[in-house]
Amino acid sequence: MTTMQAAFVKVPFQFELREVPVPEVKPDWALIKVAACGICGTDMHYANHLATEWQGFGHEVAGTVVACGAGVSHVKEGDTVVLESGSYCGVCDLCRNGRVDLCNKGPNFWANPTMGFAEYILAPKHCLVPYSGLSPEVACLTEPIGVAVDMVRVADIQLGQDVLVLGLGPIGVMSIPLARLRGAGRIYAANRSGGKRAEVAKAFGADEVILTGETPLKDVAFRKGGVERALVSASVQAISEAMPHMTYEGILSFIGIQFGEGSSISFDANDFHFKKLQLRASHAAPALYFPLVLQLLRDKQVDGDALISHVLPLSQMSEAMHLVRDRRDEVVKVVITA
Repeated sequence: MTTMQAAFVKVPFQFELREVPVPEVKPDWALIKVAACGICGTDMHYANHLATEWQGFGHEVAGTVVACGAGVSHVKEGDTVVLESGSYCGVCDLCRNGRVDLCNKGPNFWANPTMGFAEYILAPKHCLVPYSGLSPEVACLTEPIGVAVDMVRVADIQLGQDVLVLGLGPIGVMSIPLARLRGAGRIYAANRSGGKRAEVAKAFGADEVILTGETPLKDVAFRKGGVERALVSASVQAISEAMPHMTYEGILSFIGIQFGEGSSISFDANDFHFKKLQLRASHAAPALYFPLVLQLLRDKQVDGDALISHVLPLSQMSEAMHLVRDRRDEVVKVVITA
């Protein structure tokens, strides 16, 4: 075990598999044998915009501990773990005031030369969360479902409130059962086109699936004239599309990244003011809620198997990324196995 296969990415949408040294264990870190790693929208951003030089990628990881450095005591060799993509530091003012969700100073593995799309990954002890009772393919969904949990919590959905889920990528689809668990009255799921994601949205509890390519939101007859809450994980422009459909004191939570001119939006400030609306950002960094998500997956309150549309080996990394980019109507979540 001196070398391993690892995937690298570089703009524009280039991928390589390389034989590289297995990372050496160091104090307070552990070496993980990767079993499964999901493809995230962030990986697509790296391929399209961010990775100006060749770099490792992949952060939705489930695997098995193969070696522990000094100071790692809560897991041992042979334990199955999922990895927080980044933790909190525990010592800054935000952490000490109980707002660990706002701390971005904690240990993470983003600076590693290789990451989750590899046979092994080195991870700090703070990011190691033990799990059992799930396949690694389902367990690796813990990180993105935690993102959806953050978006839903930020929206503060109350019993009986109607919810618009705008954008049926993996995070949007994952948010539907979570909104239902928080007591949403009626859930409207909107996406530009149909396909597999629309089917899963319906199966996950959406009361109505709206294909905005056929029926614009302005033509939808919301039963209350609008919705009290909106969960937006589509393009930045979707914020402006959702805003007119918010009812009095509505809250819209948004998670997403966009580059170039499309990163700016405008909306009617008077409407925003007089309706007492709130626009809230969901960043989901640090990665939180892993024990909760693992419980939801084990209890089938979120059906992990239904979210996985494709499983491909590491040797087909390039094909998997092209699949996500080019066949969106067939894809919900693509998982890479090492």
